[in-house]
Amino acid sequence: MAGYLQGIVTGAALVGMAVTLIAANRPQPKVLDVERINVREPDGTLRMVIAGRDNFPGSFFKGKEIARPDRRHAAGLLFLNDEGTENGGLIWAGKKGENGAVNAGASLTFDRFENDQTLQLIQRDMGEKDIAAMIISDRPGETMFAMEGDKPIIRDAASGGAPRVFVGKSMDRASVVMLQDQTGVPRLMLRVDPDGSSAIEFLDSTGKVVRTIGPEG
Repeated sequence: MAGYLQGIVTGAALVGMAVTLIAANRPQPKVLDVERINVREPDGTLRMVIAGRDNFPGSFFKGKEIARPDRRHAAGLLFLNDEGTENGGLIWAGKKGENGAVNAGASLTFDRFENDQTLQLIQRDMGEKDIAAMIISDRPGETMFAMEGDKPIIRDAASGGAPRVFVGKSMDRASVVMLQDQTGVPRLMLRVDPDGSSAIEFLDSTGKVVRTIGPEG
């Protein structure tokens, strides 16, 4: 019996070695064509989605998806936190319309927990005009999600907050650093125009310039 069992063990080991050698020698794919990839933790929690435009997902709250037809304009990556809730992403798109007008851009965002983006790197190209900037926003600590029965929804005016800092190149090709109040109204602006002229502008609560300081004071 002992010899019989030893033969079985030896045979199993040989089979295992053969399978390993076959797997090692099997050619690996160099190109993988897919429309969507879901990256999950061992427990099944969704952590990232990589998808083309037509298969880009909606929002996620604790692993449950909220339909977002408005997102079907770009390909990209969607990031989800440890609980399976959206917390940022990277999207990009670009094409010319029938009239030849350019419509392209990309955006990388990072969200506050269960709320909207607090940091965004954005580039937008419309042919004759384009913008590239970093935008920092203020968001409330409360969740932007809610449950209706077993269905997650995004609450009306859920994200709240406002952009507070803009650093970048504006549509009129000026280099701009803009600081905004808690409602998003610009209150202080450092600006260098394409021709080299520069100024520091102070604005009131309506966004109107009330004082300008130039190079000469």
